[in-house]
Parts: sequence; C-alpha cells; structure tokens
Amino acid sequence: MVRNAIPIILMLVSVLLLSKQRATAQIDCRIVISKLINCESFLFGYSPVPSPDCCASTQDLVQAANASKDVLKATCRCLKSAVQAFPVNLSNAAQIAPLCHLNLNIPIDPSINCDLL
Repeated sequence: MVRNAIPIILMLVSVLLLSKQRATAQIDCRIVISKLINCESFLFGYSPVPSPDCCASTQDLVQAANASKDVLKATCRCLKSAVQAFPVNLSNAAQIAPLCHLNLNIPIDPSINCDLL
C-alpha cells in the first residue's frame, strides 16, 4: 500500500512546487492542497477513515476558509481544482466533514459552483 502511495505523493509534491495558481482573497492553492496531504490515504481510498492528522489539518483549513465569503469561495475553487486534478475518491471526500466533525460549508465536488457559496 505504501508503494502505491509513493507516485501519488510525488505527484502532489510536484503540483505543489509547480503550481502558481493563486485564488482571490489571498488564498494560495498550494497551501490549501498541502493541508490535504495528511488526508491522502483516505482521499485516494487507501484508508477507510481519515487519520487524526487529516482531521487536524482540515480543521485548520476550515477555520481559514470560514474567515469570509471571499476566502470561502477561493478555498472552494482550490478544492475543486484539486479534485479535478487528482484521483480522489469522491465518496470519501464527502465524508471528511462528518467524520472529522467539521463545519465545512464546501462540498468537495468537481462540479460545484463556488460562486454560489
């Protein structure tokens, strides 16, 4: 299982290093994605539950995203791009908020319209 994750980790690191995408409201998508690295095994379907580190990282992300509507929308755009770029298990992604007891107002979904948040 760890061997299977190595190429994915390398891909994530590459995207983080190469990504120049910056959403509005001073949200750097590289930071948003880096918060999700602790959730990699759950988001890619290798683990049946998110780890405590995953929940802690996503809690930090939720607190930042809830700072304002603009930050929430910008975070949404970053998450949407990440879900479109990586082989995320969407069912698991939808379970992060309830399993980690988060007040996340952003569905992690590639078809979400972030402007409607």
